[in-house]
Amino acid sequence: MYEKLEGRVKWEKTDRGMRIAIPVRRGPFEAIYGPLVVIWLIVATIRYWKLLAGPHPEDINFTLQMVAIGIYVTGFAYFLGWLAWTITGETLITMNPPEVKIQTRIFGIELNSRTFQTNQINRMRFVPPSRLITQRSIINPNSSTIRFEANKKSESFAKGVSEDEARAVIDRMLQIYEFPRSWF
Repeated sequence: MYEKLEGRVKWEKTDRGMRIAIPVRRGPFEAIYGPLVVIWLIVATIRYWKLLAGPHPEDINFTLQMVAIGIYVTGFAYFLGWLAWTITGETLITMNPPEVKIQTRIFGIELNSRTFQTNQINRMRFVPPSRLITQRSIINPNSSTIRFEANKKSESFAKGVSEDEARAVIDRMLQIYEFPRSWF
């Protein structure tokens, strides 16, 4: 059973290590983007329903309208993926002393998985959020992450993690295995 670690981060002890669940950071755009796309889809559905219900000659305008329908369907698929990720997405870290497994999941279904040997991981650290490229005065909270080195490559996980959450995750991981040159 998961226990709250810090903020939105939860953890549980396993027989040989631990498991940490970090849900996706939800931003202010869900309240704006979701209803906006729903309104956009309703208007587009009404428009194209009328187009397809009536007679349609084989001309270039009808072909372009079919291309537009394809673009709307692609946009709708992207919206559903974004909505699923925003509502149910999480990063799951399973840590047993010989290895660390980092999974990205939606609806509990694994999308991506990476496994590292614990003795190859070093320099685990928190990377603070950066500023937006267009607005240098605004900090993008989703740009923060936990980064480490493994197999001479830089790897990261927990995108959008806060400083307190990162500290709690790294401290909890260091209790299981002392990663070399790791700090907060």
